[in-house]
Amino acid sequence: MGGKFREKYEQAFKELTDTAGARAFDLGRNALVILLKALGVTEGDKVGVCGFTCLSVIEAVKVCEATPVYLDVDEHLCINPQEILRQPVRSLKAVILQHSFGIPGRLDELLNACDKIGAKVIEDCSHSLGCKWQGIPLGKFAEGAVYSFQWEKPYTTGQGGMLTVNSPGLLEEVDRAIDAYVLDVPWMFELRLEFQRRVNGLFKRNYFVKQNGKKIELKNAFEFYRGYARFAGELTSRAGLKQLENWPKLEKMRRENYKIIEEGLVRSGFDLWPRPAKADVVMLRYPILTQHKEIILEKARRKGIDLEGWYDSPVHPLDGEDMKKVSYHKGDCQRAESMLGRLVHLPTGYSFRKQDLGSVLSLLY
Repeated sequence: MGGKFREKYEQAFKELTDTAGARAFDLGRNALVILLKALGVTEGDKVGVCGFTCLSVIEAVKVCEATPVYLDVDEHLCINPQEILRQPVRSLKAVILQHSFGIPGRLDELLNACDKIGAKVIEDCSHSLGCKWQGIPLGKFAEGAVYSFQWEKPYTTGQGGMLTVNSPGLLEEVDRAIDAYVLDVPWMFELRLEFQRRVNGLFKRNYFVKQNGKKIELKNAFEFYRGYARFAGELTSRAGLKQLENWPKLEKMRRENYKIIEEGLVRSGFDLWPRPAKADVVMLRYPILTQHKEIILEKARRKGIDLEGWYDSPVHPLDGEDMKKVSYHKGDCQRAESMLGRLVHLPTGYSFRKQDLGSVLSLLY
């Protein structure tokens, strides 16, 4: 069933991204599952994924009974095109190109590599709303794209997922998958989510991870059923519409703040994070490599500075034996593992405070 806010939200997002259609879900992983299903990914298929990603992406692949193939990263923390070219022709049904922190990596080479091995392409634009490649918005270079939102304060925060497609034919396949698998979000869950928005920030859930004290344990079950994927509810859609109204202000802020960060890095003698010349970037967060990640993060926490270190592993937040349950083995993506051990990043949105930059730079020495 359609809701008036969800339909308006989908239409507004379609217009913002200049795509053939958009469909809103309660979670980004649900959007990815439906897009994978619409592209024909099924049992026994292999899907190329970035060796710097989160469990939500892998969960979607596994739910489709496909196998993730981890592809190591380049200097941008995006898939290295050579990793795709190493795969046998027709061995990957699809490749998910993740634009890490809003940077599209070597997009021309990535698309050419996927074409050469006969893999369909999905763009993961969860970090890259507003970013462009040669003036064209990211999300328009593949069969379709997925977005996972954790909107920022001071406006109403929210959580949800969106998929976009670039052809009417694929939109028809998406709607067929929706008819087969998707249900409306339960009203009580919507109320619970709205309460969390207003009182405690974001309400997060993961079907396959449970918290035991400080230990994260992966449940080894990836089942798909009608109702696994849910539409974005009316409250979530209304919050998304509000965020789209305020998106120009947030986009401007992110652009201004990452320039301030880069000016500070240059003055202090640090290298800037590499950006492709063809990319017009709106960074979600500004990544920095350091030699003392955990020490720096702990000092930043004590000072109340928004400095983060995710991801902690190639399949965040998993580690140890749980990695094997999602087909990752230590050493599969050596460059990603090395960079993850050194990565910290600053916000570019509302939580960025200019006065914190000096403290962060002093911690990096």
